[in-house]
Amino acid sequence: MAVCKVPANDMEAIKSSLMGLFEKKRCMNFYKYIENVEVDKEETWKSVEIKKAPMRDVFKKYSLEE
Repeated sequence: MAVCKVPANDMEAIKSSLMGLFEKKRCMNFYKYIENVEVDKEETWKSVEIKKAPMRDVFKKYSLEE
């Protein structure tokens, strides 16, 4: 059994061998979104009702694979 580090930010996503090129781009965009979201400012949510929507909706918005 191998243990792999899961990317924790956009730069780690780019360097990760766990994902292909397109998944890296989607993951990087997801991390940038997370960094820029401010809970008290709806304009930063980008059409995701973050106080009501489950995280799977955010993952789906960025087309992230399991």
